[in-house]
Amino acid sequence: GSTVQENMSEISVSASSGLTEDQLDRLAGLERLDALDRRDRRDACAAAEAAAVRLGRLDRLDSFDAEAQGRALLKRLVDECGQEHLVSGWPRDREASADERRLQSQLLALHRSLAGGLDGYVCRARELLEASRLGRNPLDGYRPSLPVGETLDFGRGAFLKYEEEGLAAMRGAAFVLVAGGLGERLGASGIKLDLPAELATGTSFLALYAQHILALGAAAGSAACLPLVLMTSDDTHARTLASLEAGDYFGLDRRRVFLLRQQAVPCLADAGAALAVDPSDASRVLTKPNGHGEVHRLLHSSGLAAKLHGDGCTHLVFFQDTNGLVFNAVPAALGVSVRRGLALNFVSVRRRAGDASGALIELVRERGGGDGGGRVLANVEYNQLEPLLRAASAGASGDEPDPATGWSPYPGNCNQLVVALRPYVEVLAASGGVVPEFVNPKYSDASRSGFKKPT
Repeated sequence: GSTVQENMSEISVSASSGLTEDQLDRLAGLERLDALDRRDRRDACAAAEAAAVRLGRLDRLDSFDAEAQGRALLKRLVDECGQEHLVSGWPRDREASADERRLQSQLLALHRSLAGGLDGYVCRARELLEASRLGRNPLDGYRPSLPVGETLDFGRGAFLKYEEEGLAAMRGAAFVLVAGGLGERLGASGIKLDLPAELATGTSFLALYAQHILALGAAAGSAACLPLVLMTSDDTHARTLASLEAGDYFGLDRRRVFLLRQQAVPCLADAGAALAVDPSDASRVLTKPNGHGEVHRLLHSSGLAAKLHGDGCTHLVFFQDTNGLVFNAVPAALGVSVRRGLALNFVSVRRRAGDASGALIELVRERGGGDGGGRVLANVEYNQLEPLLRAASAGASGDEPDPATGWSPYPGNCNQLVVALRPYVEVLAASGGVVPEFVNPKYSDASRSGFKKPT
């Protein structure tokens, strides 16, 4: 029949092909391998499809879990932390709307990023704001004294000697630029680093700083570009990176430029630590950068401080985003740090008594303060300075001018620091780089309960 004819045809074809028995065996083996390969591919595709199904289920479970966590967090904030305004007007006993889920998602993200969580943040804020409202002195237990330091006249005498010593040590320096702010208060919508440092050429602050860093490296004979670290925020990160790219990093080695983005924290609307809601979007809490102190946590958590130390850096120079004259003092300040073996060195300026600017003061811890006494050089914010000085003098005197100079005896802090890297890395390891929080609200009236704007 037909089966016999088909078999005969196959034999005839095989015979006419001229293949030997060995070749036919090899061909059959290849066909078996091909069949196994096709089977393995089918099995792999089936396994991949099954894995995709499982991952989809896990994603849905994760999404469900995140939604559940967001709901639980919001309930806790409302029930325990006085945040009832967040759900004002929400209908009860129904599924959350898309906007409500968006708020819950934002709150959960903030909660996960904050030390102690969002509820811990609100509780700490309440305590600090209540102390501020009552006028309590957060520096109780400390006695102020004049800081000890070097007074240098630019371009003369000891300044030149320290500048020479600083340049000799400059090869071990790295620079940290705190650049988290926009130029809104200066009438600009972009980042402050893009503002012109002077009008003759229109050179931006970022370009000017790069020129200074390159010049200092060249003067010190450094073979490698001195490192630059920029702390940005959600508002400035993309635009800072775009400015660097557009300027081809202004001559800096891009491998030696590091960007660290600080986390955002919720704004507070009043002295009760109510989370501030965006007036244009009731399902969004207003946020702001976490402040200058965040740079220390980022340098630690990123491992960058330890890396720079391991690469041979000896000092970090911290500076701000719109101080075009700051580099005039950098070599001399570094020279002072090296000569005197300072772990921390503040660069300061003369300050008028009563100015709304921080002052550098040596704080002496009174005995019985729990730590056995001690001294610390610190910046004291202007809203804390007067109560501190009045308390120390039993109300007799505050921040008053020195009759001999007409200036306050307490120099002004310009937020430029020179830090020895080895002890700094050790302190970061012990503290995690966390800087204690403080508040400085601008009250809207004498009741000290409302703010002029969220803080």
